[in-house]
Amino acid sequence: MADRHASALDVPALLPALLMHCLDGLRPEWRFEIAVRPLEEIWSLLFGTASTGGFHSQGAQGAYGRLWAWKSLVGLSGAPDDASVEEVEDYARQSTWFQFEADAQWFNNDSFSDYGIAALSPDRRRIAVLATTDTG
Repeated sequence: MADRHASALDVPALLPALLMHCLDGLRPEWRFEIAVRPLEEIWSLLFGTASTGGFHSQGAQGAYGRLWAWKSLVGLSGAPDDASVEEVEDYARQSTWFQFEADAQWFNNDSFSDYGIAALSPDRRRIAVLATTDTG
């Protein structure tokens, strides 16, 4: 994507075209759902997953759950690793956030434990993806 900017409208078509293990084998007739989500919902999802760990884990609990959710937010938003809290918040608020699910084999489609998050950077030149499942 280095040669052009993407809009939020491009992301639903771009994601299934990327080489990602979580979407391997996804067929055009299979379900692929994606929706724009507010940053607050993404934060809740990341924190909930990090702190509880899904169905088969105890998770990182309280403060460590926040730390791992924060690190995920930093990476997804494209903020520098040494960015201040305010800088990370600025990057995150300027990004466009998506949540996706699919009927690809990688996903088990359990609520709150199988999902993907994509972030379109503020300059619209970078898409970062995090996908999580608690199935082996």
